[in-house]
Amino acid sequence: MRRWRTSVLPLWCAALAIVIGAPWLRGGYLLSYDMVWVPRLDLDRPEVWGLGTGLPRAVPSDAVVGLLGAALPAVLVQRLVLLIALFVLGLGMARLLRHRSVAAQLAAATMGIWNPYVAERLVLGQWPVLVALAGLPWLVRAFVEDDAPRWSIAVLALAATALSPATGVMGVVMGVAAAWRHGAVRLLLLAALVNGPWIVSGLHHVDIARTDPAAAALFDLQGEGSLGKLGSALTLGGVWNTDVVPTSRTLLTAAVLAVLLGAVMIVGLVAMWFDDRRLLSALAVPGGVGLVVALGGWLAPDLVARVVEDVPAGGIVRDGTRWLALLVPLEAVALGVGACAVARRLRHTSWASALPVLAIVLPLAALPDLAFGVGARVEPTTYPTSWAAARETIEKSSVPGDILVLPFTAYRRPTWNDDTPVLDPAGRYFDRTTVTNDALDVSGRTIAGEDPRAARIGRDLAGDDDVLARLARRGIGIVVVETDALDAERFLRRLRGARELQVAGDGLRVFAIPDAQAQPVDAGDRRIMIATWSVAGLTLLLALAGVVRRRIERIRSSRLPERMSPATRD
Repeated sequence: MRRWRTSVLPLWCAALAIVIGAPWLRGGYLLSYDMVWVPRLDLDRPEVWGLGTGLPRAVPSDAVVGLLGAALPAVLVQRLVLLIALFVLGLGMARLLRHRSVAAQLAAATMGIWNPYVAERLVLGQWPVLVALAGLPWLVRAFVEDDAPRWSIAVLALAATALSPATGVMGVVMGVAAAWRHGAVRLLLLAALVNGPWIVSGLHHVDIARTDPAAAALFDLQGEGSLGKLGSALTLGGVWNTDVVPTSRTLLTAAVLAVLLGAVMIVGLVAMWFDDRRLLSALAVPGGVGLVVALGGWLAPDLVARVVEDVPAGGIVRDGTRWLALLVPLEAVALGVGACAVARRLRHTSWASALPVLAIVLPLAALPDLAFGVGARVEPTTYPTSWAAARETIEKSSVPGDILVLPFTAYRRPTWNDDTPVLDPAGRYFDRTTVTNDALDVSGRTIAGEDPRAARIGRDLAGDDDVLARLARRGIGIVVVETDALDAERFLRRLRGARELQVAGDGLRVFAIPDAQAQPVDAGDRRIMIATWSVAGLTLLLALAGVVRRRIERIRSSRLPERMSPATRD
């Protein structure tokens, strides 16, 4: 029986992850909105390490991808990251209830993996958010399970949340709520070390670390179906981009099943108030913070606009619904506890055994189109052969300077990606610094970007003077034009006179700009970032060593009675 209890949870979590990621077992890359994976992300690009001209939005996630891609094929790394994140997420939710029944753990695991937040963030391609979400339950478990905190586990969980600035702050909020009795100051120090790369890089860019206030209204919480805005947030949805909302969320059944799930969760919250306030407080406080931030753009849009405009790094609250990650653990655990609490109340009826099963099935029934790549919205594709040919041409070229990608827009809808919107992959595909436009078009309005170099190049492209000379002065030596993108012809006319480098295949044209010089990275900034990355890496390695050592000690202690003689055991 004990072996069954210990094996059923991992098997169930793995099954849920595989059902979601079944289409990913085919070849190709998953390219959807912000999820951009390339065959090789070069590690000698300054922006990977936080030394670019723009804000470190992809620090340290790009570096992690590049390092893993140096050891394994990138296409395999992408699958492993997504599937392991989903698996670890479900298992972490279950482990928070390890002292309760298997049914409670299964319900918590199911709700943790199978919810609108996961579905919508998958389609949006925000894989660092999913990795961070997977780390949150383990961060809580490191402090609420035993009297002695498990600092090594806490560091690893903090590292999982530190893949982006917004999720790094979420990890701090969750960690402080869980560790306030065990040393919140120590947790803050460790969090600062593992989040160091984006923190230090952000300080280098503090003069541009403000966001267009128009974003507050454009990234507002949205109602889904008959749930309304508040109901959408409470059910872990409400993302600003309604194009990524699963169809089942707009049906009446979603509201009905949401009411049933909510009722069970309320019972679970009441039960935890009486028998596990320690866990409840560790989950409820950050869950409340996440809900407040999610509702902020709707209830207090002017305040959010002032924050993103006036507060450095205030842009991390621009997409308020992203912060609902902090609410996921509370709802998952509440569902598991509530189902078993109701079953105990009805233990003398035929419903006693059925209720925990229903709690496991309800999240699946409420969101059936999370299966198979969120209803085939997240499916693999392959890059055209011209992309590899263009990269090879650029690698062999002796032309100095950085790369500019045209048309000068942030997102593309390539036909070879089934017209799915994606952040232009060319920004990461080639072997040198690549300048792309970081201004966003949302609902017909443009949100100004923060990268000053990109803004200056945008003005150069719009001007009437010699574009080639202006680009050369900006350090642009190569221009890549995606000819299958809208408005490509207009930009091709602006490049008349530039020498074209031959590329086999269709879809890309490459031009060399004369007299360009690469812009060097400040030596002092480089040394500071090297030290910061070294400290973060050392902290992570020490935490890994601590987990391995603890595991070895547990294995040895479990085998010790077998080695003892009968007399000694007596």
